[in-house]
Amino acid sequence: MQPDPGQQVLLNFIYHYLGVTGRPAHPGELRALADGFGQRFKGRPLLELLQKDQRFLCLQEQWGLTSWKAYTALDVETTGLSPTENRITEIALVRLWGTHVVGKWSSLVNPCCPIPSYIIRLVGITDEMVADAPVFRDLIPAIREFIGSSILLAHNAPFDRSFIAAEFRRAGESPPENSWQDTLVMAKKMLSHLPNRKLVTIAEHFGVSTAGHHRAMADALMVAGIYAKLTALEENLQISG
Repeated sequence: MQPDPGQQVLLNFIYHYLGVTGRPAHPGELRALADGFGQRFKGRPLLELLQKDQRFLCLQEQWGLTSWKAYTALDVETTGLSPTENRITEIALVRLWGTHVVGKWSSLVNPCCPIPSYIIRLVGITDEMVADAPVFRDLIPAIREFIGSSILLAHNAPFDRSFIAAEFRRAGESPPENSWQDTLVMAKKMLSHLPNRKLVTIAEHFGVSTAGHHRAMADALMVAGIYAKLTALEENLQISG
């Protein structure tokens, strides 16, 4: 059964609202929006209408648009710079729906080797902190479940990608086949005026929190925030161009 003209106006209005805000909304927010839109929209069977319209999707009790893509911003901390000789000590994953954070997961990782002193000073992760942490092999099921088929985001993605691939192969498994997007590459195209395109430099430029830098979750959240800002900047440039 097709919505009547009044219902269709309401659905189009919500579609436009979600598109402009770029973030999912709880049912209560949409109900208040509909009630404020006009007397003749009060009491409409809103959730039933949304469920029947293929433009809308509900995830974790929040409504958004089916056109929004799923991303996972990630970061790893390691014992060094070589994926063949060094190991991961921490991994963090931040799930995005469009540019909005909808989930977070992280874990320390036992690298099965001592952490160099200069890494301890830089990152703050000690041998004692990872002594009882799971080895990477045991985290693979959780990682695969969290990232699903989402697009993976990282700053200087070849670094994170190479370490993750190496750890998967050590465990006798194929690395994830997800596509990757690099916020460093995006920043080089759009932020050439900055003195450098380091993660913290870009985060500070956009007003994204840098608290806890060099820990995996803090850096993954920075990647997520930077991606949202760069995406908005890219859209504005396309409109103005």
